[in-house]
Amino acid sequence: MNLREELLREHSARQTKRLTDYACAAPSGLAELLHLFWYGAPREQQLAADVLGWVGERRPRWLVPHLPGLLASAQPGSEAHPAVRRSVARLLQFVPVPEEWQALAFDTCLRLLGSPAEPVAIRAYALSAATRLALPYPELAAEVLAAAELALSTTSSAALHGRAAREMPQLRSAAREVLPD
Repeated sequence: MNLREELLREHSARQTKRLTDYACAAPSGLAELLHLFWYGAPREQQLAADVLGWVGERRPRWLVPHLPGLLASAQPGSEAHPAVRRSVARLLQFVPVPEEWQALAFDTCLRLLGSPAEPVAIRAYALSAATRLALPYPELAAEVLAAAELALSTTSSAALHGRAAREMPQLRSAAREVLPD
């Protein structure tokens, strides 16, 4: 399969699933997808990002060696299409982040969450990813909680408020372990 041609041929849920299956079938398919994600034309990067988000859910361990590059491409304010940042925030909900990359992943998520200029989907995924990264470290839960409350004060988005309703009870519970009542 020529992944580039297939990405550009059709953009649909069916095609995204088909390309996700291809990328998840063998590491060579993932390598081809990552090449387009990082080095493709802007439209190719955007479409590859959509597929990569699904790959992150289905094959999270396959993406661990690629975390440095993925995190670099997701930095807020970069010239990349928002789909790139959305994809990385989405896959950070599932990928086991090694200890040496946890600080950068956490900071990236907090920056994405706290940026009112970012699309709501990116901020919602970043909230879930930051929560997942913070829960083993109760002192960080309070930081995510504060960032989430600030983010909620800057938007009326039902998607972000709904995601926060799901994540904030966990954060509050974890934060109580280190903060007095």
